[in-house]
Amino acid sequence: MKMYEPDTFLYYSYGANLLTSRIHMHNPTAEFLSIARLDNYRLDFITYSKFLGGPTGTLVPTANAHVWGAIWRLHINDMTSLDAQKLVEVKKYYIKYVKVLTPYMGTFLCRAYIQTVNPLPRSDNDVIPIENWPSRTYKKVIILGALEHGLPNYYIEYLKKLKHNGEEAYWRAACLLKRYSENEPCQCRVPGRIPRRPLKLDMNMLRNKKIEKINILKNNIYLQ
Repeated sequence: MKMYEPDTFLYYSYGANLLTSRIHMHNPTAEFLSIARLDNYRLDFITYSKFLGGPTGTLVPTANAHVWGAIWRLHINDMTSLDAQKLVEVKKYYIKYVKVLTPYMGTFLCRAYIQTVNPLPRSDNDVIPIENWPSRTYKKVIILGALEHGLPNYYIEYLKKLKHNGEEAYWRAACLLKRYSENEPCQCRVPGRIPRRPLKLDMNMLRNKKIEKINILKNNIYLQ
């Protein structure tokens, strides 16, 4: 498989964009190529998102740690929409090219997004504060993406053990993503439009009715 193609770039996802149906919402040209491991970084969550119901994912430089994710190949035209999704313009995330290791094809340099604000350093035994717990829905979408692309079992178990804040946030959207990522496309025939007469507004009639109501109100006031 050729990783690089003209007019394309490689993107490394580690959060909600692990799920194919999620990334295709904004980036329809995204093509999954391989899972990959990013060394000396850890997965963390910071900066509250109302849509997600909790903090969003980021990469934090951490010695002897690693994060598993997916490599996507996107057309260059999708770069703007990807940047917009990550709010690069308002400096929520910044772009960094990271070297990731694939199981069978060696290392590749990929575009990744990291939050401009980093969580405080912590050790493996430190308690993770509740403000760094992702929402239940966001965690579920990440796990669905990890299962879809076959990330290592131990890493999926690690994701499942992450504490969440219980918020459902965009749960309905997540359920629809799950349905469309697992079920076959519907083969039902969509019926044509129901014929109906075009709506026409008689402005003169509406104006006369309004004048009539005003006159009635005036008469009532006069009688009182």
